[in-house]
Amino acid sequence: FSAFTIALSNQLRYPYREQAFSKQESSIILINKMKYIVAVLLAALVAMAAAEEYKIRNQDDLLKARKECMEAKKVPTEHIEKFKKFEFPDDEVTRCYIECIFNKFQLFSPTEGFKTQNLIAQLGQNKENKDAVKADIEKCADKNEQKSDSCTWAYRGFKCFISKNLPLVQESLKKN
Repeated sequence: FSAFTIALSNQLRYPYREQAFSKQESSIILINKMKYIVAVLLAALVAMAAAEEYKIRNQDDLLKARKECMEAKKVPTEHIEKFKKFEFPDDEVTRCYIECIFNKFQLFSPTEGFKTQNLIAQLGQNKENKDAVKADIEKCADKNEQKSDSCTWAYRGFKCFISKNLPLVQESLKKN
């Protein structure tokens, strides 16, 4: 920036004098602009990477999400008792409750669907069975070809996965 500052100050002192930058000054200005652009791009990449890092959830997180979703979805008491036992009837209240929990855990988006990388991180914490978990998640995390509402979509994937992996889901919440 120093060459630019000198050129600018010369221009201010001699406003009617035609000012041309030397090749060296032009190169310095160009290099400084490029450094600035690279720094901005790196900062943006770091911010995006930090924003997308998934935090493994635990039992406390589940209890908090349950409370928030039960209030938001006005879940009746009899449903709550079933949910605590990992029993999930196929009705609108349950489907929307599951979608709410998945949203709170960043495992599902109503517009984009399942966040498979987050599901794998949450449920595939054991390296020995991570490939099997990934395969099951990918099988169950459909793209909503049926054009279902988001509650039904989230519930369908959830039921598919826990039909084979309920103990794994329960274990993943107790680990952390």
